[in-house]
Amino acid sequence: MKNLLIFVCFLLFLSSNILAKQKVVLVTGEWAPYTSKKMNGYGFFTEIVSAVFKESDFDVEYRFYPWLRCEHNLKKGIAYAAFPYKMTDERKKIFDFSDELANSKNKFFYLKKRIKSKIKWEKLEDLKPYAIGGTFGYWYKETFKEAGLSIDYGYTDKIGIMKLHAGRFDFLATNELVGWELIKTLFPEDLNKFATVKKPFSSDNLRLMISRTYPKAALITNRINKAINKIKAKGIYSQILIKYNLKE
Repeated sequence: MKNLLIFVCFLLFLSSNILAKQKVVLVTGEWAPYTSKKMNGYGFFTEIVSAVFKESDFDVEYRFYPWLRCEHNLKKGIAYAAFPYKMTDERKKIFDFSDELANSKNKFFYLKKRIKSKIKWEKLEDLKPYAIGGTFGYWYKETFKEAGLSIDYGYTDKIGIMKLHAGRFDFLATNELVGWELIKTLFPEDLNKFATVKKPFSSDNLRLMISRTYPKAALITNRINKAINKIKAKGIYSQILIKYNLKE
């Protein structure tokens, strides 16, 4: 029995060392300020992810792709995880998820000259009279479809903001931080011409969406979930948010 315990401990030690030397492939897209190839540290969410994997003693390789390709890479086991993603019932059928890494609010953006009265809505169906823009690959597609909303989908949030500015629809559904970041980048002189409907259409927890076919995925996930708690306890998580003027 003693020899068996020693052998098991040796295998666990060996497995830990193998994981520590493994380079983990992560995929993401352009979604500033959460994640962007153009930002130092690749954005605040990516900095959190980097801190988690450093705490876990993993090397990380980031690859930037369109969102649909990110999901394809997970299904094929080419990448361990994609981020940042909301956990939904549909996604849980195919992928696993890490513990929560950040919060987000999604709102409807509009041009003040086009929408001149305050918009109040209780349920999404109340917005049926309006033309709304959205982005392919996001979780809300089925939700909007069930509500009977008319959605003009584009391939990026950038395209959505440009269409909104051009008057192609009344509202654009997007993340609050992402929307304002794009407006500041694309139309800084028109910043005051945009506004958001006060009530968010969702408040979400964002996570790593994890492949079930990537080598040693379950072992990696166990390590990184422990590391998420560690970087929060050490204050590393808070420091990253403070750096970007964000609150927990």
